[in-house]
Amino acid sequence: MLGRFLELAVLTEDPGAAWSDLQRVGFAAATSGDIWTHPYGVVACEGLAIGLHAVAEEPVSLHFVHPDIAALERELGARFIDVQSSQLGSDAFNELCLREPGGTLLRVIAARTFSPPPELPPRTAMGRFLAISLPCADLAEAQGFWERLDMEVQQRDDPWDSIAVQGTPVSYHDSASFREPALLFDGAQAVDDTALRTAGTSTTRSVPALRGRRHRVLRSAAGLAFILLEKA
Repeated sequence: MLGRFLELAVLTEDPGAAWSDLQRVGFAAATSGDIWTHPYGVVACEGLAIGLHAVAEEPVSLHFVHPDIAALERELGARFIDVQSSQLGSDAFNELCLREPGGTLLRVIAARTFSPPPELPPRTAMGRFLAISLPCADLAEAQGFWERLDMEVQQRDDPWDSIAVQGTPVSYHDSASFREPALLFDGAQAVDDTALRTAGTSTTRSVPALRGRRHRVLRSAAGLAFILLEKA
């Protein structure tokens, strides 16, 4: 209902540096358009695009594309789903914002802001992308939110108790387990440690909720948290 997932939008002081760093770990550069007036760059791998913004309302948000924002706003209202803000009109770039139960901002815009790279890498130095995992104190509430948007939600127990929003890269974990959004990667194969160090990533503490599953938690210079899952 919200449309097609576009990107994980990340606020960073230096989009150019973050753009280069993520390419060093295997992401491919996308061609960004001129819709945003602030500095903006995009990198992608299979299943994930990361938009790096010099200006944004939130440190992290999710962007979707829907061709008719006005009709979407009416439909959300009919379903008693609160719209936080909207910008409509023939002389404006149409968009609206709402929040999911965990508090992450969802921005729906009328057109794409970048063109995907010709070839999407199936793996990066961190492994194969699995999901954007959002924190939420009540997974049942998160499930109900997406089902009200006509999205199918599946419950999962690997690598932790979670739910996955079908048709998107979005999943959820209990915020008591990990209090921020995380990018999950299958890191079972050898990880290019040299590339990770060159790109400015640092290792942080492990996550007890992963139930002894071997993993590493990395943080990029732009503040993104990556969880690399090794073999069970």
